[in-house]
Amino acid sequence: MTVLEKNLFVFTDLDGTLLSFRKQEFKSIKPFISNLNSRGVHLIPNSSKCFSEILPLMVELELRTPFITENGAAIFIPNDYLEKKPIEAKEFRNYWVIKLGTEKEIINNKIKHSNFKEFSKYSLFLKNMTQLQQSYYTGIKLGSLKEGLLKEYGEPFIWMGNKEKLEEFKHILNEEGLSITTGARLLHLTGLNSKGDAMSKLLEELKLQGMEDIATIACGDSPNDISMLELADYAVVIRLPDKKNMVLSRRSNISNSKKIAPEGWQEALEEIDLIKNILK
Repeated sequence: MTVLEKNLFVFTDLDGTLLSFRKQEFKSIKPFISNLNSRGVHLIPNSSKCFSEILPLMVELELRTPFITENGAAIFIPNDYLEKKPIEAKEFRNYWVIKLGTEKEIINNKIKHSNFKEFSKYSLFLKNMTQLQQSYYTGIKLGSLKEGLLKEYGEPFIWMGNKEKLEEFKHILNEEGLSITTGARLLHLTGLNSKGDAMSKLLEELKLQGMEDIATIACGDSPNDISMLELADYAVVIRLPDKKNMVLSRRSNISNSKKIAPEGWQEALEEIDLIKNILK
């Protein structure tokens, strides 16, 4: 077995990246994931999904690593992963939690302001949809919808207006400390948190606690992944069904998948020298 020369962290989006876009499954690449795990790769989900959605996936993936929820709103670190609790972390179950996002209640109070009323007719929030609509727009089966609605730091929605109105809405939201991020399926009304900021915060904590020689790969498919894709040492861009690969500002260390998820995740990672070397 190859010994890692660096502490390798793979930060990955879930829907449409590691999980298939339509069925949200990863069975075909489970052996590859297990291989990475056995060789000491730190696989870190960094998703728009909330805690209650990601936790069962961590069990299925057989991971005891940190994970990042709701577009960088919170970092969950298993309490046996680090030697000591991060200074700003709170304890929750068997995790240390670093909160970076704005609570949903604060977001909802802000958007009740009169400045936002003209945009409400263009916005259909997930929480206000019928169950059939929720299942259609999220790709989640009807019996599993409950977990997907337990967001703590944002409100998923679809936009029914034009691009100009959306940009106007974004501008007004930014003045209130809020933002809109675009995922593979939905828009997300959140605070000013991002996946990239959360990735940086976790890496900062690891270095504070003595971890050295860290290398990073980020995997994603949508605009809400760009912040981490631009920050990582290597970027993996997964093609969504019926779409071309997303274009990044960076020009080096990029691996674009030809296949869609989940096979595209394995395909693109296997093109990176760091991964090739550890799989020898």
